Amino acid sequence: MARELGHVAARHAMENNGKSQLINYGMLAGIIFGGGIAGAVLQNGGGLLQGLIGLKFTRQAEEEADRLGVQYLYDAGYDPTAMSTMFEKLAAKNKKKTKGITKLLMSHPDSLERRDSSLSLVSRFPEREEYVISTSEFQRVKDYLLRLSNEKASVTSDIDKDGIAKPTLKRRPPEADSTDSTSDSKGDSSSSDKKDALPKLKKRGEDKP
Repeated sequence: MARELGHVAARHAMENNGKSQLINYGMLAGIIFGGGIAGAVLQNGGGLLQGLIGLKFTRQAEEEADRLGVQYLYDAGYDPTAMSTMFEKLAAKNKKKTKGITKLLMSHPDSLERRDSSLSLVSRFPEREEYVISTSEFQRVKDYLLRLSNEKASVTSDIDKDGIAKPTLKRRPPEADSTDSTSDSKGDSSSSDKKDALPKLKKRGEDKP
């Protein structure tokens, strides 16, 4: 949440949109006025160049959001090292090595590098004796979001003896009996026999019943 607040505060969406427009105008000017080989290169490889520049801007925005998120955590009284813990969990799930071309094509910086950067920033803050673990308002919002997600996933939430909410899958209601209640007993028995009877293979050429 702190990181996302950093994106909003830094207006990264607007900033990246403006940078993208400047890149488009610059490439268009290069194609028109460059002429010759320069214009041909921009026209053919401009899309790739634009994508690489855009990814670089995105990585820079993520790094800034990380720094702002760490500061927001500390100012709000939460443990700022929680940001590095999150990056460690992300790194544990992602087993791919980020080197060379792979690193250029990433939209986010490497998780381990982000962890080290956040810890480096935290070391500059005065250490506090205690940090906020949770608040009643945070739990209220968390429970509200949990109910919303459960409704979308078609599950209900039960509370166990410890007061912990646990999702429970909804059971499908039983299908209505398709047998006509107004039919006579003979029809009912024949219909039941047809349902219980095992399928029989028929040879080719046999008359259909």
